Amino acid sequence: MNLAELQAILARGEDTRHQFKADVTNADSVSAELAAFANGGGGQLFIGVNDDGSISGLDADAVRRINQLVANAATHNVRPPINPVTDNVQTGQGLVIVVTVADGLN
Repeated sequence: MNLAELQAILARGEDTRHQFKADVTNADSVSAELAAFANGGGGQLFIGVNDDGSISGLDADAVRRINQLVANAATHNVRPPINPVTDNVQTGQGLVIVVTVADGLN
């Protein structure tokens, strides 16, 4: 995903397939979001984005921490485990992590 694609999605706001989080720190809440996407047709979680669609951005340390948290949540907290795909998009405010979950089992 490039910056223009990211901005187009953010401009449309949150819906059942696109959710925004400024930051994530709780594996249980992340796993619930991932499972909901997997069970509901797939979707994308945008981390580094405020609820209003504005970009808060993340630094490199936060990206490493969050990628590990997402991987652990998808593997250890979701049954059966899922395999989300993450993409880091560089913006003027910092990185945005885009977590894509396919419909059903990956």
